[in-house]
Amino acid sequence: DGSEGRRGALVSLLAIMQRRIRNTSGSTTALPLRVKNDEYPRKTRTARRRRFSKRAVIIAIIISSILTLVGFIVVWESVVSFFGSSTSSLTNSLQTGATHNDGGSRHLDRSKFYEQRPLDRFSELQYALEHSKLVLLYFAASWCPMSTPISDALDEAFGKGDVLLTRNGQKKTLSIVYVSSDKTLEEYTEYTRKRHWLPIPFESPEKNQLKRHFATCAHRELEELQFDRKHEIPTGIVIESRTQGIITTNGADDVEEMGSGALEHWLKMQGWASQMANSIAHDNDGSSEKE
Repeated sequence: DGSEGRRGALVSLLAIMQRRIRNTSGSTTALPLRVKNDEYPRKTRTARRRRFSKRAVIIAIIISSILTLVGFIVVWESVVSFFGSSTSSLTNSLQTGATHNDGGSRHLDRSKFYEQRPLDRFSELQYALEHSKLVLLYFAASWCPMSTPISDALDEAFGKGDVLLTRNGQKKTLSIVYVSSDKTLEEYTEYTRKRHWLPIPFESPEKNQLKRHFATCAHRELEELQFDRKHEIPTGIVIESRTQGIITTNGADDVEEMGSGALEHWLKMQGWASQMANSIAHDNDGSSEKE
């Protein structure tokens, strides 16, 4: 009886407190006896979801911006690489008449745009340049462990096909010119004798001249050659025969990753770069005519 009396007193006291709170605030809603267990957690989860959603959007925007920037850099490097080998020739053309002055302005003479051929001084390259659309200058060595998988990839991709230029005089799409860093003539001969490459002769002075021209060699040759190296071996530099401009300096990696598909990749780059070169020449002709 005593416990029931105390329970009744507590209920009465709680009822009085609810009435006072209701009268004070003017609200008709009684004070809840307890809060539902999932009320506040639900609000917390909703807020967290909103914060997570905003973060995801921000992260997606950042990643997209980075990928766009990387893509732009890759395209820009391809453009610079293509015109890079012709830079010195274009500078010389300012002195020899490939450009002309008109009212103090310099314009590119379209008729001589493709006449500046920086590789004409290398007699060992002329057969490849005259008989193939693309020339892959392959800087490598038989003793170099990193050259072996690239050489094997070249054999797998082009060794059995009919796209590769040989000494039979028939024009082909691609030629591979081997610029050797072999230590001895025996190593050089053994490495090239079963391959359909057009190697620069081991004793030819043009072998080291090409290394200097493209700043590419083995580390062990730096002391002898004395130049600032840009590319180590193995390196594959793809040349467009008509303009003698560089299509890419990543030819070795392309073959290792794409196999025979690398050739189609290079041809697409060649077409795109040629269109760009023609557009530049056309724009210069147009501005010259207007003046």
